[in-house]
Amino acid sequence: MLKSFLMSGASQKREFDPVSQPGQPLRSLLAAATGSTETIASYLNKRLVEIGCKYVQAIPGDYIAPWVETLDDPGINEGLVRVHPNNEMLATYAADGYGRALSGQTVGCVAFTYGVGSLNAVQAMAGAYVENVPLVMINGTPSQAQFNSQRDQGVLWHHMFDGAHTDLRVLREVTAMAVSLDNPATAPDLIDAALTTCITESRPVYIEMAVGLQAYPCVAVDGRPPLRPSPLPQNAVSLLSAVNMVLASLQNAKKLVVIGGVEIARGGLQAQFVELLKALKAPYLSDLLGKSILSEYREDVQFSGVYNGRNSQQNVQDLVRSADMIFMLGVRETDFNFSGVASADYSPNSAAGLPLPLIGQIEARLGAVMINSFASPATEGELYWGDIQLGPFMEALTAAVKGLQPDGQLNGVATFPRLQGSPWEIPAPNTYPAGDQITWDSFKSLLHHQFLTALPEDQAPILLADTGLTFYSLNNVKVPESGYIAQLAWGAIGYAPGAVSGVKLALETRGIKRRVIAVCGDGAFAESANALGQLAELGQDCVVFVMANGVFAIEQFLVNVQAYATPPTVKFVDLAQVQQTSLWDWPSLARGFGGVGYEVVSNQQLQDVLATLRTSTPPPALPHGPCTGGTPGDGCPQFEHGGARPPSPSTFTLVAVRNVGRDLPSNTRWKLK
Repeated sequence: MLKSFLMSGASQKREFDPVSQPGQPLRSLLAAATGSTETIASYLNKRLVEIGCKYVQAIPGDYIAPWVETLDDPGINEGLVRVHPNNEMLATYAADGYGRALSGQTVGCVAFTYGVGSLNAVQAMAGAYVENVPLVMINGTPSQAQFNSQRDQGVLWHHMFDGAHTDLRVLREVTAMAVSLDNPATAPDLIDAALTTCITESRPVYIEMAVGLQAYPCVAVDGRPPLRPSPLPQNAVSLLSAVNMVLASLQNAKKLVVIGGVEIARGGLQAQFVELLKALKAPYLSDLLGKSILSEYREDVQFSGVYNGRNSQQNVQDLVRSADMIFMLGVRETDFNFSGVASADYSPNSAAGLPLPLIGQIEARLGAVMINSFASPATEGELYWGDIQLGPFMEALTAAVKGLQPDGQLNGVATFPRLQGSPWEIPAPNTYPAGDQITWDSFKSLLHHQFLTALPEDQAPILLADTGLTFYSLNNVKVPESGYIAQLAWGAIGYAPGAVSGVKLALETRGIKRRVIAVCGDGAFAESANALGQLAELGQDCVVFVMANGVFAIEQFLVNVQAYATPPTVKFVDLAQVQQTSLWDWPSLARGFGGVGYEVVSNQQLQDVLATLRTSTPPPALPHGPCTGGTPGDGCPQFEHGGARPPSPSTFTLVAVRNVGRDLPSNTRWKLK
């Protein structure tokens, strides 16, 4: 009886608690009582806009719904725009794409409800953390009264795991900072700390907000310092020491090669990198994770290809292996980044490490600089500084090189050896008979020559290459700055179809009119198929290519590559009883989501589709059903803000590429030897 009475009392308190049912009258009442017109919601919204958020991928479950409603209110949304995705994982992929599309100029944002929402996004948040993507998750939680009720009365509120702040504890493990807003007095400081951490470390952060708190007044944003990246102050003594030692090492180089990595893009350090390259007068490559840190169309620096171990083109491998000094800046060393194994040139008797020869190596990354024993002065051995920021280091080193006497040249070398041949050695389309079935190599040739580079640089598409053979195969196509996006560290299959929408939104915020395309395997696409709905909803003329060979190619490649041998020495592993994608009607699938679909088998069919894509975009998808168009009939909902947005400008294109099942990209066939 007592428990029933207490629960009844709790229920009555929730019914009459005005904070659990926030609205304009409550905001006015609280503002009058405190003299403030700023609320937690308006404060948070202003700060999100300030750091580069615009679109919020929001699934408005009950605990987060009151804050999400502010995104539809022009008086309080501060310019934020709500987008409704199809699930939390895809929402986070889209926000991830938004956060990485423009090298630190934009920050992704998602909003979910407690438990069933936020925990569904943990995998995607982890990927953003590993790959240094700036992203904010806003999560609505039960109120403090509800947590207390669970503790004292045993009431397990829906979406709650055990009342022990499970979401906070879980998300703390995959974000740079996780904070809980449960008191309006401390909320602004916690918001500022989390968002500053996000843009400083270029990593995701987590902000959970108790339901109802968004309506409470708080200190105003006006008068508080603006949010800006705030790295640790650079130790001048350490910087000078590191620059002097690196300069001394570089002056010994006769065949210097520079490799730039993804941390340059994440930190927005492209301008500093360009100035250093010009001063060094050395050829530069990118690793695969850092592909497109600079536009590959530039002629003022010596772009010399993408280094990905044995997956690289032969002339790129030759350049790297002929070097006597490798200078790596912002390079993230991962297994996928160097061909999916600990060393791309793995042999059982070799020591673990980078797939580079035993020559001089200098690394500057993640706040540190290291010179190996082959590069440092003979009496020094390996050198290391653990407090060097990449931006100040490149600026100081550039000045030091330019200050060399008499001519600002390293060791008197005016030009280091150059790449022999092209960074994009991709056979011409006529290499492949028009009537033959598409292979990995013919697909790349046609995509590269007849789509990616068939447009001027300012219109060149952005390419998202999904995890698997896709990102290896496409590692040497020509792209503009930030024009190649792939998860080379986390490696979640299905990332690209989900992220493509966010990348397109980021470009639109800056008025950049580029097509965004994704290429993925059919197993990866099956993970993210309903991402197509958002492309149609937003009217995005993105293109999704699916390599529909029905074999889970990357898994077969990793399980037993000899299945691809000629003749094969083993059979393919039965990874599924029936390959689902062999049952799919791809054009109908696209139409079902509101898009346009093609299924191509031959090189000629692919060539025809590419010609269509190059010269036109599909018409918009139009709503249909009893409550769309004209005057709605009885039973049709009337929406508070007018319902559907204006007609979308276009829709997406889905292209199923039925490529040869027992085929590998030529640059991965080394593994068969």
